[in-house]
Amino acid sequence: MRPLYIVGTQRNVGKTTFCIGLISALRRRGLSVGYAKPLGQRVSLVAGQPIHDDALVVSQAMNMDKPEMASMVVPLTRGRVEKEIFDLHVPELTEKILAVCSRLRAGCDLLVVEGMGHVAMGSVLKLSAADVSRIIGAKTLLMSGGGIGRAIDDISLCATFLIARGADMLGTVVNKVWPEKFDRVREATIKGLDNLGIRSYGTVPYEQTLASPTVGQVAIKLGGRILCGTGSLSNRVGKTMVAAMETSHMVSHLKDRALVITPGDRSDNILAILSTYALMKELPPPVAGIVLTGGFVPMGSVMDLLVESGLPSIQCSEDTYTVAAKLQETVFKITPEDKERIQIAMDLVNQYVDVQGILDSLQE
Repeated sequence: MRPLYIVGTQRNVGKTTFCIGLISALRRRGLSVGYAKPLGQRVSLVAGQPIHDDALVVSQAMNMDKPEMASMVVPLTRGRVEKEIFDLHVPELTEKILAVCSRLRAGCDLLVVEGMGHVAMGSVLKLSAADVSRIIGAKTLLMSGGGIGRAIDDISLCATFLIARGADMLGTVVNKVWPEKFDRVREATIKGLDNLGIRSYGTVPYEQTLASPTVGQVAIKLGGRILCGTGSLSNRVGKTMVAAMETSHMVSHLKDRALVITPGDRSDNILAILSTYALMKELPPPVAGIVLTGGFVPMGSVMDLLVESGLPSIQCSEDTYTVAAKLQETVFKITPEDKERIQIAMDLVNQYVDVQGILDSLQE
């Protein structure tokens, strides 16, 4: 069976999460599945081998015995691209990519290969998604974000690039479609893509939980100090809000698992948050956690009440605006220990993607 190469029309369309769900669905059909991400920028060392952070997540989430087997061929650490431009090693890198993928294919029924951000990434090294897909003899599945016109246009542009560079285009999956528009978008994209001769293998709805970090994950990203509430760091964040209004007005916005950002010396805000957290028992809970900015720690009885409440609280040295901007720009990737999001990824692919159709096409 030919390998399957997963690539996006742009970054952060959900490729890694999709790979987890797809591998699970393929295993349900009795197949042994290998995985690789041979190129990328975020690198960790495992057993002395460079491995992409996404590959580490997939390997651990799917209980693959030796993640280092999927070692990266081209870790694009800072400065490497510029050096390669002046001293290309295309034949050497091509041989390494082929060797790694061939080794992994030999040990499984189907190899799933995840590409970098979007189809053209790696072109500077002559290792775009099309090039790598062609090198390893894979069929390419293109993932797009939700929508109708923009999604179809993006898919058309990227498919044209892939085919022009010699990739064998399998089809596409449209991901992260707003639930309230799902039926309409699904029908329109399937027809619109068919008009272009591109097969749709699935339309997947947007699931808020997949984009929602835990308070613990927020603490790690911010590099903050956890003051209290360590037993509730798994609280899922529904939304982020800055307490920049009068306290009486702020309280009305405390709902849907809010992560509240407020200066650590604003005792009035902290007490209002604690009161809401203690009194409102509906689900989802109104407050998931609190981020205290400016390097301040609540004084005296306010700190005592914070500790007693069990509400997870993170102290950051940066000002409120900087912290809020940082969170706004952060994409919280799925992690191996996040069992809830992993299960959702599995369920979504199993329900909304034509996995059998993908398998049949790979055997053609």
